[in-house]
Amino acid sequence: MDILLTDFSAPPASAPLHQQPQYARALRALGVTVQTLRAVQDGHTLAQAQVVERRIGPLTFHWMPRGPIWRSNLPPASCHAILSALSLALPRGLWLTNAATEADGDQLAAQGYRALIPGQTLAELDLRPPRAMRLAAQHGKWRNRLRHAQAAGLVIIETSFDPNRHSALLRQEAVQQRTCRYRALPLAFTLAYAAQNPGTVQVWSAHHKAESIAHLLILTHGDTATYHIGWTGSEGRRLSAHTLLLWEAATALADRGIVRLDLGPADSVQSPGLTRFKLGSGALAQRLGPSMLTWPRAVPLFPKRHKHAA
Repeated sequence: MDILLTDFSAPPASAPLHQQPQYARALRALGVTVQTLRAVQDGHTLAQAQVVERRIGPLTFHWMPRGPIWRSNLPPASCHAILSALSLALPRGLWLTNAATEADGDQLAAQGYRALIPGQTLAELDLRPPRAMRLAAQHGKWRNRLRHAQAAGLVIIETSFDPNRHSALLRQEAVQQRTCRYRALPLAFTLAYAAQNPGTVQVWSAHHKAESIAHLLILTHGDTATYHIGWTGSEGRRLSAHTLLLWEAATALADRGIVRLDLGPADSVQSPGLTRFKLGSGALAQRLGPSMLTWPRAVPLFPKRHKHAA
């Protein structure tokens, strides 16, 4: 088995935003170092991991968020061998990872990783079932709000993100972050993502009586997508506009072959209302593994040369 340092490329299976080449290209445009490591055997990709380099003072961290992405049906012994080889590919620095699942956390622990904080819970909306099944999976109150919005005469418009046309949405998001005191990717990331990945950022807007009352911005990446920015005003809340926006966006994405929409954290303690909204849409709560850290491995006197792939 070889570990290849490659150009940004699609992972071997469905993956979240942080393990997609679109994410890496956006970070690189912002001056961040990102490397893609691919485990290959007999010409077949077994796993792939995007690793972000972070420096805090004199320390270098190799951050592997929700990786690696494994080929399906890979035996545990192969996973352990790959994790060991990955850490040797970038030996100088501490490895920090957010385990994608509890099972991945167990595998990382066997490699010497130690848990720092418990994993968060995310809301994930499965877009593979047919429309009728996705509608039936919604909670009753959520479905009632959807019907309320559908009867309110709202006009839903989908457009590709344009930094000039949608500058007001970015300003609204900045105000929303300060007011609600939540942390999110900087707005510069949104601009870089759109610039580096044309056609992957879509905005759904709700209009009532010629007035914009709510917006939803979604990032697409491979066969998955991420709910990135959402804003609604008082009139939008009164008319349940955001409920209709999410339904229309999910339907459009499903029609284009997107299999999953990641709705972000589902924290019933810190944001109970938002969590009810996400899970009410039919999304399922997915618990991630813990955030974990390992110290650097001893570097061999004559380290193995790792191959580079175009």
